[in-house]
Amino acid sequence: MEKIKVLLVDDHTLFRRGVAAVLAGQENIEVLGEAPNGLEAVKMVKDLKPDAVLMDLMMPECGGLEATAAIQTEVPGTNVLILTVSDKEADLFGAIKSGAKGYILKSSEPEELIQAIIHIAKGGVIVSPAMAAKLLTEFKPGVEERPSHEGGARLSKREEEVLQQVAKGATNKEIAGALFISENTVKTHLRAIMDELHLVNRSQAAAYATRIGLNKPRQD
Repeated sequence: MEKIKVLLVDDHTLFRRGVAAVLAGQENIEVLGEAPNGLEAVKMVKDLKPDAVLMDLMMPECGGLEATAAIQTEVPGTNVLILTVSDKEADLFGAIKSGAKGYILKSSEPEELIQAIIHIAKGGVIVSPAMAAKLLTEFKPGVEERPSHEGGARLSKREEEVLQQVAKGATNKEIAGALFISENTVKTHLRAIMDELHLVNRSQAAAYATRIGLNKPRQD
């Protein structure tokens, strides 16, 4: 089994070492290195090409959002997982806009972190349950009425089903299996969704779906 290569980025040495110790016990994960700030992280990503980057938000010299955006420019498609104490919606959306594939809190259990790393390394997206619950509370739709899509956007029932799966963090292969369609069909629906909603990546689609309540079962 090929190991998932991970880069740890946090300005607190003790925290980095603690995470490294947790990951060291996983047969399928290898810590390539550690960076104390965003500037070093960008350099190390270019050199090491990790499968996943665990990124703190608040760091000296260059914070996590700036570093994530720079990494996506220098090495497009890099899987960045934000690991932070911040439970602010603004930081979550900022991370998504910067190109992060996931956002979980430092209060998460070790197993949750491990599963998040594995998930984004496979191309999925993930948001900490605590943050998802917070978003649902903030943007909770009316009980009797399903919210309309922003900007007059209209999605087909199948596109909504695909978007629901994206909100769960499912990969294209997993979506295809769940909806009994081909992966190419999934890709076609995703392109249509992105165009209709003016989104640029999967993370934005997942956050959008969560925000308008599409991750809940539809009541017809």
